[in-house]
Amino acid sequence: MASSATATASIPQKSYRVPNSAVPGSTCILRHPDTKDKQVVPATRDYYPDNVFGMLQESAKRFPSRDFLGRRVYNKDTKAFGDYQWITYSEVLERSLKIGSGLVHVMQKHVRPEADISALTRLPLGLYSINRVEWALADYAGVSQNWYSVALYDTLGADSIEYIMNHAEIEVLVCSLDKVAKILGLRKVLPRLKVIVSMDSFGGDGADSALPSPFNTSSVTVLRQWAAAADVALYDLAGVEALGGEAPVHPRVPRADDIFCLCYTSGTTGTPKAAMIMHRQMDYVQRVVPLSMPLTGPPVALSYLPLAHIYERFAEVYVMSAGGRIGMYSGNMLAVVDDLQTLRPNMFNSVPRMLNRIYDRLVAGTIHAPGLTGVIARRAVADKLANLEAGRGNRHAFWDRVIFGKIRALLGGRLEFVLTGSAPIDKKVLQFLRVCFCCLVTEGWGATESCGLGIVNVAAENQAGRVGVPQQAVEVKLNDIPDMNYFATDSPCPRGELMVRGPNIFGGYYKDAEKTREAIVEGGWLATGDVGRINADGTISIIDRKKNIFKLAQGEYVAPEALENVYGNDALVLQMFVHGDSLQSCLVAVVVPDPEAFVPWAQKVAGSAMALEQLCECPAVVDALRERLAALGRKARLQGYEILRAIKVEPRPFDVEDNCLLTPTMKLRRNVAAEYYRPDIDAMYASIAGST
Repeated sequence: MASSATATASIPQKSYRVPNSAVPGSTCILRHPDTKDKQVVPATRDYYPDNVFGMLQESAKRFPSRDFLGRRVYNKDTKAFGDYQWITYSEVLERSLKIGSGLVHVMQKHVRPEADISALTRLPLGLYSINRVEWALADYAGVSQNWYSVALYDTLGADSIEYIMNHAEIEVLVCSLDKVAKILGLRKVLPRLKVIVSMDSFGGDGADSALPSPFNTSSVTVLRQWAAAADVALYDLAGVEALGGEAPVHPRVPRADDIFCLCYTSGTTGTPKAAMIMHRQMDYVQRVVPLSMPLTGPPVALSYLPLAHIYERFAEVYVMSAGGRIGMYSGNMLAVVDDLQTLRPNMFNSVPRMLNRIYDRLVAGTIHAPGLTGVIARRAVADKLANLEAGRGNRHAFWDRVIFGKIRALLGGRLEFVLTGSAPIDKKVLQFLRVCFCCLVTEGWGATESCGLGIVNVAAENQAGRVGVPQQAVEVKLNDIPDMNYFATDSPCPRGELMVRGPNIFGGYYKDAEKTREAIVEGGWLATGDVGRINADGTISIIDRKKNIFKLAQGEYVAPEALENVYGNDALVLQMFVHGDSLQSCLVAVVVPDPEAFVPWAQKVAGSAMALEQLCECPAVVDALRERLAALGRKARLQGYEILRAIKVEPRPFDVEDNCLLTPTMKLRRNVAAEYYRPDIDAMYASIAGST
């Protein structure tokens, strides 16, 4: 590494390279400059509780009357959602204590009647719904009794629900009313389940108005009878809260090394693994996130990403610990922009899938707009991009007033920080959003096993394609991957498997010591499976994935995710599955089009006003789309063997529950997709062979 150190000596370094830390097969260790000598996060306030319940108590003490959790109420007359209605920190704490006490009594009555109340701690609590205020109340209620939450993705299929609930040994499940019938229908394969608590009130006065559509008092009666027949106690959350209010149970404050939650990983190649996220990792969250998120006031965030994912969990713990506000989305992902305009948040955690859709709509109305509007927008974007890449920031006195202030208003007008994570984002998308949003727009790296944290860009970063530097108290290095030809000695930039160590690393996999040993290796390093590159300025880029590669017949290695990211930049593409194997010398793909953009384009190609399904089968449309994607690949300088030779245009999107091609975290199950589309794959390769 001596030559690499010499080459970078004249370049200002954004991370600290620990001297003499490189060993054969590994790069030197990188640290954040603030913690280069002492791996302790700098304090920004006097006192930090070391557990999530303590954080809630502290925030309620400091900000008792401050708004905390909000929801938009649906007006049945206007058929629209209104403004946010809030409950305060003191109200959330009070209600959580009551619900927590009620849950203990319910557990003792229906599950463990012989147990003393003092023994009913360190137990799993299942949570199953979209993001809503009652989800958070139930979560904090469990934490108040040192229970740990096990969140089920709202989109889970029956097999995944069965596996997770049995693996986690869930006996009490809190869910939305629309999930109750689904769970009761699985009762025969959920032997441990004894109690279901509906987040929606059953309406004790017999009125239907309190029940969510399409439920009424008659349907609740049917559910009660079904639950009784299945030997499951059915409560509503209001009843559990009332029970706890009548007979309070003293809270059991968790220790730092107790489990906060189980986060089930994607399971792209097998059954999901349950990552144990400890309270000490949340202690790290409350300390480190404010250092990367320079807000001028208390955080205000929209809760719309799945709470079963660590990305949303750590963000909401941070907001709570900082005395901020969390507004729940209205339940429709297509209406998130309307929720943002109503809430007017100052931070926005997002993912490339959402930001790409925002980008497509913005460019359609600006730089791709016809006439004078497009001319002005292209000049404005070019000027701001030039300033950004020259290190002069993303503000412009004239263009922001004329154009970009209006774009900024689309997301509420108060954004100061936008973070993208979970997957790579295209460079041009990131830079465009940086100039449009007129605030800090950055990307970072995190994994479930690193509590969603680990690497983030510095505030002054003006380049795309890098995830940043290690966060405070985190260490990073790269290890050789000989099979993929990635080495710590690569010049000019070292490459290898990203290894991470620090207070953000999880407590291991629940009930799986073997997988834990594979993940956390000698020295306490987390082997992430991501392939990184250390750039000349000490920043890190994610360039590949260790496992998601295959070899073509001619010996060339292919990373399909990277190609899907390239081809997915086309506005016509909604989803994509790139396939190849060692018996074939070229690639094929299944492409799911975005109907909004695809249909008008395809109708022009076909010369007919056909429906989506017919357009996807039209040979002229399929050929035109393949040629369009091939041109995009050549423009991106892909290798010849990376250009798609044949495609299937699929009108039905990949999903979690119906065709089971996606994991709950929306990642592609490649082995499942390969089998699902096996006839189509074989037909594509046969057509290629027949044309040569």
